[in-house]
Amino acid sequence: MSAIAERSDRRMGPPGSDNWHAMLDGAEAVLREEGHAALTSRRIAERIGVKQRLVYYYFATMDDLIIDLFHRMSVRELERLRTAAGSSLPLREIWDVCINTTDARLISQFMALAGRIEALGKEVIHFIEESRAIQVAALAEAMQRTPHGKAPGTGPGAGLDPAAVAIIATSVALTLTRERQLGTQSGHEAVLSMFERFLASIEPA
Repeated sequence: MSAIAERSDRRMGPPGSDNWHAMLDGAEAVLREEGHAALTSRRIAERIGVKQRLVYYYFATMDDLIIDLFHRMSVRELERLRTAAGSSLPLREIWDVCINTTDARLISQFMALAGRIEALGKEVIHFIEESRAIQVAALAEAMQRTPHGKAPGTGPGAGLDPAAVAIIATSVALTLTRERQLGTQSGHEAVLSMFERFLASIEPA
């Protein structure tokens, strides 16, 4: 029997258990603070105070752990976006999620790993497409509204492509978050003021 077959047949710990989450929490902390080069089963075990072999009781490989870690994070972020989209001020709430809860350090690490782990790359693509769809739907609805007293098609969002706006907003939020985490905020107030004016024009508070 091959090593792969033996690995797939052995008993595994239950996904979603307290230990499973604890290992993902430890992995997330290592990835954020030390980078993907330091993300090993030994380092995770040290981080949460368990024996190294216990990591492989819950995850067959480190790639599996990384994929589950990203999937858990993406489910959490998509839920935040869906909740924001269902609020009374969806665009402002979605922008708040993007600008205040995005972790640029983790995103950079996952993007680096996605180039090596094919299944992770698919998870990343799924997350990008799902999150963008939520943003585009909220933008499209808001931008189609016609302000009172104005002719249809003459609102502040007229002529703008919701998908393009979503990509620009997400990119800007990620850049501002990354720079803020590095310790610089030069020009940030100007950009935030610009986006506030845009939001105020299509979704008055």
